[in-house]
Amino acid sequence: MYATYRLRADELNEGLVQTLKNTYQQREIIILSKEDYDEELEKVRYNTAFTEKLQRRIQALNEGKGIVKTMAELQVLGNE
Repeated sequence: MYATYRLRADELNEGLVQTLKNTYQQREIIILSKEDYDEELEKVRYNTAFTEKLQRRIQALNEGKGIVKTMAELQVLGNE
């Protein structure tokens, strides 16, 4: 289960902490600052976009749309 609570640090009080304890009981709770949350969200977005791009490239290769070079051809290209 995921839940996001958005509040300022000055809004934290004993009542909220007790509510969280009652709601989640023995489950682990992770609290992130907005900056850390945004950074984690950006990583997920990047990884999702990268994974989609990688899947498209793999599909293109499977469809024979890749470029084939021999090792000798690659070595010549590397020496240019």
